[in-house]
Amino acid sequence: MADVYELLTRELGRERVLRAPLDYAEAMAPYDPRAGVPLYTPRAFLKTRHGTIEIHLDVVEAPLTTASFVALARRGFYDGLTFHRVEPGFVVQGGCPRGDGNGGPGYALRCEITRRPYARGSVGMALSGKDTGGSQFFITHSPQPHLDGRYTVFGQVVAGMAVVDLLEPWDLIQSVRVWDGQQWIGGPARTAQ
Repeated sequence: MADVYELLTRELGRERVLRAPLDYAEAMAPYDPRAGVPLYTPRAFLKTRHGTIEIHLDVVEAPLTTASFVALARRGFYDGLTFHRVEPGFVVQGGCPRGDGNGGPGYALRCEITRRPYARGSVGMALSGKDTGGSQFFITHSPQPHLDGRYTVFGQVVAGMAVVDLLEPWDLIQSVRVWDGQQWIGGPARTAQ
C-alpha cells in the first residue's frame, strides 16, 4: 500500500509535498480486514478541564483524515494545544500548534467529502481551502447543514457533548488518546473505558 507521501502527491498533483509523519498502511492496519484483525471503530478520548469527550472515528468514509489524526495523537501532537475558536451554537475548534488558527502539522490532507451531514457533535477537519486539512479539527454544537459536503466529517461525539458545551476560548486539550480495539495510542497502556 502506498504511503501518505505518495497518496498526497498523486491526489494533489504536486511534485513536492512535505513528507507526512505517518505511514498510512501502518496507521490503518487495525481497521483493515485483510490484516487478519477484527474491525473496530477507533475511539478518541479528548481530556479537558471540564471532562472527557469521546469521539468515534470514521475509518470507512474518511480513512486518510482518521489515520492522520491517530498518528498525530500517537506522537502527543495535540497534548497541551488549545481550543482557539469557540463559537457557542456553532463550533469549537482546536489542534493549531500556533494557537491562532493558522498552524498545522507540516503537511496537507486531501478532502474526503461524504454524504454524512453535520449534526450536533460532528467532528470535521478545518480547512483554509480545498485539500488543506492538517491537524485542526472542529466539533459542531448544533446541526450545520451549510457545512455538508464542504468539509471532511471524520468523527462523531458519542459521549461528552456537555463538555463540548462548556469549553471556552483557550481551554487546553490536556491529552488525546485513541483506543483502537487492541491498544491505547498516544499514552501509557491502560484498560478500556
